[in-house]
Parts: sequence; C-alpha cells; structure tokens
Amino acid sequence: MSVPPVFPAVVADVLDALPPRLRKRVDASLGRVAEWTVTADADTATAALDAETTLTWTLRRGVLAAADDLVCSCLIAPKCLHRGVAVAAADVAGGDQEPVEVPAEPVPGEPVPDAVEVTSDDERAAAGALWEACGTVLRAGAAGSGAVVRAGLLRAVHVARVAGLHRAAANGLRIAAALAAARAGDSSFDREALSAELVELMLLCHDLRTGVGPTAVLRGTARREYRPIGSLRLYGLCTEVVVAASGYAGVVTHLVDDGGVLWTVPAIMPGGAERVAAAASGPVAIGESGLSQRELGRGGLLLSGGTASADRRLGAGKAVRAVAASAASWDEPPLAGLWARPLPDQVARAFHAHTEPEAQRPAGADLLFVTGTVLGAAGDALRLSTDGAGVDLVGDGDRVRENLRVLANAPGLRLRAVARLLPDRPGTAVALAVTGDLDLPADLRHHVDLGLDRLQRSHVAGDGARELPPRPEPAERVPRPARPLENVLHRIALGGRAVAAVASARREVAALTRDGLTTTAGLLADLADASRDRDRDAFGRVVRDEGDDFPLAWLRAGLHVREFTRAAAKRAWLTEVGAK
Repeated sequence: MSVPPVFPAVVADVLDALPPRLRKRVDASLGRVAEWTVTADADTATAALDAETTLTWTLRRGVLAAADDLVCSCLIAPKCLHRGVAVAAADVAGGDQEPVEVPAEPVPGEPVPDAVEVTSDDERAAAGALWEACGTVLRAGAAGSGAVVRAGLLRAVHVARVAGLHRAAANGLRIAAALAAARAGDSSFDREALSAELVELMLLCHDLRTGVGPTAVLRGTARREYRPIGSLRLYGLCTEVVVAASGYAGVVTHLVDDGGVLWTVPAIMPGGAERVAAAASGPVAIGESGLSQRELGRGGLLLSGGTASADRRLGAGKAVRAVAASAASWDEPPLAGLWARPLPDQVARAFHAHTEPEAQRPAGADLLFVTGTVLGAAGDALRLSTDGAGVDLVGDGDRVRENLRVLANAPGLRLRAVARLLPDRPGTAVALAVTGDLDLPADLRHHVDLGLDRLQRSHVAGDGARELPPRPEPAERVPRPARPLENVLHRIALGGRAVAAVASARREVAALTRDGLTTTAGLLADLADASRDRDRDAFGRVVRDEGDDFPLAWLRAGLHVREFTRAAAKRAWLTEVGAK
C-alpha cells in the first residue's frame, strides 16, 4: 500500500520540526517513497526503510491525525528526513474525515438557530492566514511551490477549519492537491483549474476579511445540514448516472413537487462505474417506500416529516416517513410545466446557477428541458430543432452515446429531453433522459434514462441516419480581447511572480487600449507593474514581499477574466437558442 493519508495540520507540524537544511531536501527525496513497502495492521502501518530504520504510523480511522503518531527509529528522529518525506508524499485527508461538531439533521420540533451574520476575529484571522498562503503560492507559482509552501497552505487550511470556515478549507485542500500534482508531473494538473481555484479562494478570503456578503454562505458547513421541510407530494422525473473523477459513483434521482420545484435523492458511494448498477437497483434511503432509485425515477412518493439541505437534497432522518405513490408522465402536471418555460430563460437560469457556491446551488438549476424534432447525427451529438434553433445533445458515457445514435436514426422524431447545459460549448448539453414518439416497453414507463436504459431500434420508427455537420467548436474558451490578460494570469499561477516580471506587457496594453478595452488594459498594466515592483534594502537586495499589492492585482485581473468569460459564454448560448 502507499503511505497513509494525513490531516492537513500534520504536514506542517512535521516539516516545521525539520532543520532548514533537511527541509530543502524534502522535494528532491519524494521519489524514495515508491521504494517503500508499507504494511498495515488494524490501526498501525509500518515501513522498513533499511535494516536499521523503520517508520511506524499510529492511525485514527485510517488517517495520521497527529505528528507524534508518526515515529521513526533513526538516530536523528523526530527531526529526520524520513518523517518529512512520509507526510509530504501522503494524500491529504478531506474535511469529512475530521470530527466536526455540526449536526447532520435537526431534531424534529426544535428550532434551528439563525446563522450569526457577523464575522468573528478568529474567522478574519483564519481568512487572513489563507490569503497569505495564496499570496505565497502566487509568488512561487505551482512549479516553485514545494513541500514547504504546500505545508504552509495546509496549516492555513487547518486554522480555517478550526475557525469554522469550511468552504474556504475545502477550497484550500483542492489547491494543495493541484500543487502536489504539478510537482509530481501528474497529467491531471490543469493550470486553468488552479487559477480558477485561487481566484475563488482569494475572493472568499477577501469577503470574509472585509465582511462582504452573507456570512453563513461564506463560512460554508462541515457537513451537509438538513432542515425540516414538512410534507411533499413528489413525482419522479429521471435517474441520472454519476461517475466522478474524485472516485465516487452511483445515481441521483430527480423529483418534482406539486409546485414544480426540483429535488434530488442521491445514492453515491466510493468506487467507479461498476457501482452504478448496484446504486440504481438499491433501495431509496428515505423512509420505507420499498422503491429502488430506478423505480423512484418513474414513480412517485408521499413524504412527511421531510428534511432537505440548501441545495434541495432530501434527507433520510429517523423521523422521515415516505410511501410509494402514483407517477406522472412528462406530459402531465406538474412535470409538463418544466418544458413550458422558454429555452432562453432556462439558459439564463442555468448560467446564474453557476455563479453560486455548489452547496447552495438549487437542484436542477443547470438543467435544460428541451422540446424538439430530431434532425440527425451531428458528429458525436444528436441534433434537435427547437423553435427554429438547434440544440446538440451529447452523451457522458458509452450507454448514453449508444442511445443517442439510435435516436439519430429517426429524423423527424418528436422528443422531450432533460439535459445539463455545458457553459463553454454554446448550443450543446449533456443528455440525461428523453421521451417522445417512442414505442417503449412497459418497464420503461414514460421515459428513458439514457445512462441506465438501452434503446433498441424497434423502439424508434425512422428512415435511417441523417449525417449533419458538427457544430463548430468555440474558437477560444476565453474571448480574444481577454486572452492577453488570461495568459499572464496562468503564467503567474504556473511559474510565479518572476515569470510575469520578466516579460513586458506594454505592447498588449497598448493594443487593448486602441481597441477601447481600457479596463482590461488597465488591469493588465497594474498586474505587470505589481509583478515588477519589489522593494530593495540598502545593499540593493530584494526584500521579501509580504504586502497585498501583488495578490490584489492578480485577483482583480482573475475576476475580470472570469466574469468576461461567463458573460461571453452566456451571450453565445443565448444566440444559439434564438434569444432576442
């Protein structure tokens, strides 16, 4: 096995104990871990490094929770390189593994206290520590952020979690993982994703330090909190397959209440695509309805004493009661109302949802409910004609793509579809389920879940495939006017402040100014100036910079590019669906 995972603060504690000469050698020594043989027995793990040196981990729930729980038998322990390498090479345990005093569900009948809308001194201090850690990452860049820089970030993550800033702590862990991937040369590292995470965390820290925005949302929660919602009559919409890159898989069933509001019931577990079938056929955890997830997506539910999280995920508390009820087709209320809203309005709603924190994003806010006529296959997509506009449905998974190919064989077929908007691909959405002029067997009542069910050619009456030209890929994810500024942002995230300080941005600033993009030009000039502005001592040596000028200049530029990109993507999408 590999070395056991660690809690964030442990990495910093162990590396801080090392003498400076050994701390500098940690990054160069990480390759040694591949030669170690780690064996685990109950709550202990050991690795014999040589005849005289053994590392011993005492684990709590499989995680190294304290620096003193890692013991080395060498003569210079605990200030030895072996311990430093062991924690620097380990995966960092996520927040859900640390004990947190937050109730998952409220006790029925007891009032739920309102969040205190004041940022405390401890929270501001924790946000400041994370801000400083992000500034250090920007000055060094991913390429220069070794074990010591990463340990400093993880210490700030720990401080944030202790202060109750769970959203910021989770964000910091993702950045730390990205830095580790960059140093290891992992192909999963994406500098654009790192830049986006840094922008999000630095903006969050800035708002916490200045008290801007709803404090409860800025804080986030350690665990998903469920609050009473009373009784609901729910109708199954569809069941979506989920296979996440983070190592979790399963299904999510989407439901609709009498008012047309969307809710979800997930069945997600550790594993890969092999877990999907078991999750789909497994029992629904809410109440004792006797329904499987797959059956719930085609059935109905009467819920009493219900609870739900802020994103409308239904809870499974002991007081929750649920019994199976009759279903409704997509042509009947309340489901039919989902398709009544004009497509441009749905697109605008979906883009707004992407601006909200994921934990606060309402269920189904990024879904599109599309009615159209099959035109044929457009590359790997199924193209529908919708009120004069064309929408391409693509598949996430082999089964979905196979089903879309079957549907593409029936030009003229009238369909209704549930799909998830792809912000950076105007006019293209990921198909989840369909219904329409299909000859479906009884077990596929009302609709087809494209990731679970299998369409046959006998279910579709058509005259053969019609090949259409694929929709042109967007020439650039970021519009050309913002490209020079984005390039500098990414160069800094990857190579640090020194990379931007070397190159002159004068030509790009002049070109942007001539084009009338004075705001973009000003931000680029400010970032370039802040990158080069270094104080020196009396002997001409560069003084270590710990001020906010450079991080703030980078953050302002990052926010500008992010909002510019979102606005351009939204406009392109609305143009594709015929918005006026």
